[in-house]
Amino acid sequence: MAEIETIRVDADRLCAGVAKAAARSEDPILCLVRQESVQFVAVSGLRLVVSWQTRQSRAASNVAFLIPPLMAELLSTDAICRQVAVEFTVHGTTAVCRLTDHLGYYDLRWKSDLASFPTPHAFSQILQVPDSLIEVSYLRFSDAVHESVAKLAQMEADSEVNRSKLAILIDLDFGRLRINGEEIVKTESRQYYFDPRLVIRALEFLKERNIRVGITPLPGDRQAYLSLLSDDEGWRVHCSLLSIGMDTQRLYPLPPGRDR
Repeated sequence: MAEIETIRVDADRLCAGVAKAAARSEDPILCLVRQESVQFVAVSGLRLVVSWQTRQSRAASNVAFLIPPLMAELLSTDAICRQVAVEFTVHGTTAVCRLTDHLGYYDLRWKSDLASFPTPHAFSQILQVPDSLIEVSYLRFSDAVHESVAKLAQMEADSEVNRSKLAILIDLDFGRLRINGEEIVKTESRQYYFDPRLVIRALEFLKERNIRVGITPLPGDRQAYLSLLSDDEGWRVHCSLLSIGMDTQRLYPLPPGRDR
């Protein structure tokens, strides 16, 4: 029999985290409760993962479950924020949310099958924050990205390169950050290309004056993931983007939908 796990989550942080994730994805939200933190994960297409993590009261165990869109809409309302207590119980593929106010308690129950979550390639790795990060000015990084996008647009307009072969090269070799719009070619070690639209999209989540940037190669793979991190009123925002290469350049157009 599957073990039953119950954890308590702060009501206001639950509302805020679910609202942040639900605004960016139409897929279920992955909720990861660890001993001293709670994290809400939204997948945006096949190559961008955004998570919001905050500290919370110590939990007895680690729990993972999905919050489907209908439940996310309910759990992000002001009524939930006013609850005295919010507890989640996970039993196999069933999740139960118990809400307690001054009149008593109410249970919400739904299916939470983690296998149905649309995970990109190397999902477990790209959720991890790199050990090595550099801090850069948000404006400086954003300006460099937008200049690179403008360069790519001009290259396409001049019919020099098909748009499916255009990308942003981000290089962090020797701790120095280099950003440039280029045609995808075979690169040297630790030089990786990223979809320009997803880099722009990731910047929409970051609000601090300075952000942290890191690139982590994936083991046994020529891919890497780009990490962009900032802090936002007690939340750590982490955007992870998978790199693209000569064998993954057929990205145009992206699938339709606000979360793509």
